[in-house]
Amino acid sequence: MQYNISYDIAAILVLIVLAGGMNTVLYTDTRGAKLVRWYVYCVFISAITDVITAYTISYGYKISDPVNLILNTLYQVSAVVCVAVGVRTVFSYYPRIDAVNLRISRILVALLSLLITVNLFTGVVFRFNKGVYVHGPVYIMAYILSFLVVIHAFFVVLFYRGDRPGTTSTIVLCFLAIPIVFSVVQMLNPDTLLNAFGEAFAAIIMLFALETPDYRKLMKTMNELEAAKEEANIANRSKSDFLANMSHEIRTPINGILGMDTMILRDCDDPQIVEYAENIRIAGGGLLSIINDILDLSKIESGKMEIIPVKYDLFSVLRDCYQMNRMRASENGLEFLIENDPSIPTEFFGDEVRIRQILNNLISNGIKYTREGYVKVNISYGEVGSISDTLNEHEYIMLVIEVSDTGIGIREEDIDKLFESFTRLEEGRNRNIEGTGLGLRITNQLVSLMDGKIEVASEYGKGSTFTVRIPQKILGQKAMGRFAQRLDENTGVEKTNASIFTAPGKKVLVVDDVKMNILVFRGLLKGTEIDVDMAVTGMEALEKTKLQKYDIIFMDHLMPEMDGVEAFRRIKQDRANPNADTPVIVLTANAIVGVREMYIKEGFRDYLSKPIEHGELLNMIKKVLKIN
Repeated sequence: MQYNISYDIAAILVLIVLAGGMNTVLYTDTRGAKLVRWYVYCVFISAITDVITAYTISYGYKISDPVNLILNTLYQVSAVVCVAVGVRTVFSYYPRIDAVNLRISRILVALLSLLITVNLFTGVVFRFNKGVYVHGPVYIMAYILSFLVVIHAFFVVLFYRGDRPGTTSTIVLCFLAIPIVFSVVQMLNPDTLLNAFGEAFAAIIMLFALETPDYRKLMKTMNELEAAKEEANIANRSKSDFLANMSHEIRTPINGILGMDTMILRDCDDPQIVEYAENIRIAGGGLLSIINDILDLSKIESGKMEIIPVKYDLFSVLRDCYQMNRMRASENGLEFLIENDPSIPTEFFGDEVRIRQILNNLISNGIKYTREGYVKVNISYGEVGSISDTLNEHEYIMLVIEVSDTGIGIREEDIDKLFESFTRLEEGRNRNIEGTGLGLRITNQLVSLMDGKIEVASEYGKGSTFTVRIPQKILGQKAMGRFAQRLDENTGVEKTNASIFTAPGKKVLVVDDVKMNILVFRGLLKGTEIDVDMAVTGMEALEKTKLQKYDIIFMDHLMPEMDGVEAFRRIKQDRANPNADTPVIVLTANAIVGVREMYIKEGFRDYLSKPIEHGELLNMIKKVLKIN
């Protein structure tokens, strides 16, 4: 029988080129590259011995049977080494492969080696009879063991493929599969030698797909990016922890200050003291605004800022913004005007809180940077098609908010810097102006979240105009009329306190390690006839809940010894506790991103952040107690 060795010859030529190229072009410092190089060398030796043995078999009458047996055994040994090195090469890409799979692979290779060794003395795999190659009784076993080694490696790679990103695992699987395919074809066509050609083809794929310099650079870059991502995540978590602690530490005393101030404004009749208290309220509100800006920026940057649409009245929003800013404008000697298109609808469905925040940020900025003249707000509307073609023009309008001032203006080259975080233009000129440099950044992000746009026009030294366009859903066709006229009709001032209710016989427990906060809480519930009990530690709260039934428990989170979450868990887990099913409201100064969801998931009924808003507290109690 004469074998077709043309494919083996082609494989040898390819392997010579690969072996030379690996030392001049390809990397030599990676474990994978070194193993692939050894695999190429082994395939080269296997191909050479395969050609020699094929020749000796084809012309076996010139060579004795023992010599033929030794030469073919050398080929079989080189083939086994080639398989072993190929599997080791594959495993080098998956460092997490467990010891059991490594042991299985070694045992299979050892069995294959043992079978070839035994064949030298028994001829159970193959032998020669007067120069004729004869299959032994377990000839097929050598192929089966070789296939088992590769197939086992194939399934190991499938199991660990998640450890290698992109197409790496696909390439490795091809590297394993191609020699098997060529071996099967050779078994079907025994006179054509294809094993070495298949292995050489697999080596080409492995080298040029995984071990070229460009690929190694790419993998190095990807690893560096992954490490940078992890460092950024750690830094982001650290930032979140810092913001949570800052929020708690600052909001806790502000809660006491603003809470006591609220009671002074509510109960005091002395005009002078009321004026002092009002100044405290304004200053405290300014400090709280700075904290809220930082927290809002954190929410926006983490992608957790949500737009929550509700039904709202545009006139009420404008009136609140007017009342909030008119005193400050007057103190600065500025004229403050709000004008509008009288035909604009007054009822909308959108995020009232964020619309108000955008307006206040722009108005506050105008007042801050205007020394004389005016700050003017103009409200109009247009068609939504100017920004979006997907909204129904009969249900939506484009709300246009234009805030103009006669302030210091902005240089043209500085306009692009306006919406950067913590950026204040011309620090030397504006060093006496308060602010964090976050307001416009947050405004820009809020406008984008509502599918709107913001534009800036400014003349340096003469003033600026900020124009915001936001699509809003109309809930009614009723026109708002002229803002100034309606403001006069409503006397310009409207009480914002929530209506006081009475709930005699109801008992609540407030748990807080700061006694001033408890005094504020009691003062805010004055007149409701609710019995307020107190505890200053989580352990004290736990003991009190065992002795008496409460209608609501307000629980602070961060407390020494036992925090509020742990106290809450113990109350709920003790089914003998009469308050095991009592609604618990977490009352905390922690207002960082995601805390509300965290508390609700923990099992708390709801969440109130400090400083406590009088109206929010009363509304929360009414909701829980189901008071109309």
